[in-house]
Amino acid sequence: MFTGAVLVTFLLTGCVDEKTENAELLKPSTNENMKVSDIKEDVASTSLQLTPEQKEKYYKEYISLVEKVNEKYNVNFVIEPISKFSDEYWVEVKDFEKMLKERVDASFIVSKNKDAYAPTYVPKTVEILTGSKLAIISFEGSFETQLNFNNTYGRQLFSAMNTISSKIENGSGNWIQTGYNYSILDDGRSYLITVDGNYSNSGISSPHIIDIEFYCNKNGGIT
Repeated sequence: MFTGAVLVTFLLTGCVDEKTENAELLKPSTNENMKVSDIKEDVASTSLQLTPEQKEKYYKEYISLVEKVNEKYNVNFVIEPISKFSDEYWVEVKDFEKMLKERVDASFIVSKNKDAYAPTYVPKTVEILTGSKLAIISFEGSFETQLNFNNTYGRQLFSAMNTISSKIENGSGNWIQTGYNYSILDDGRSYLITVDGNYSNSGISSPHIIDIEFYCNKNGGIT
């Protein structure tokens, strides 16, 4: 876990209805319901054409703003080295400050799967909404299930969690997964996975913790 991390956790319960319980397991897909055209258009700040001397001056002001925001909002934003600043990162100081405040208020929203998937590959998506910018992280979980006869008819339950991975699917920025922890709940009906990672965009990186829950239905389908 990150000390002082930006904790943006949206826990999604694994409730499914009777139709989902009896649905045919889907083969893995590549986010066919989520397209680049679905991403909200951002009204970008105008990039500046600066001399090296001007960049040094602006960068010092950016650093000062990051330090103030970290202290005021108890976050842990990290500014990239000046040598790694892309041309589009150089904006007016007021626009940089606006971007930082939008990052403080960013929402991480975990999607709810409508379909059940085979346990070896279960996709999930998380939307990162920062101001008018929308980025999408795709998660891939892999599990094992087994038949349990502790009730009259028997049902499938989770027996093992293999792995989970994630990456930016659409939108701007970058996401690097740094670790995860997991726990099994509801007598094997669900897994709660806590994923740690760093999201970077516009020259600023921040640590985040995201909780994702996977549910196993009676037939072994995972949502």
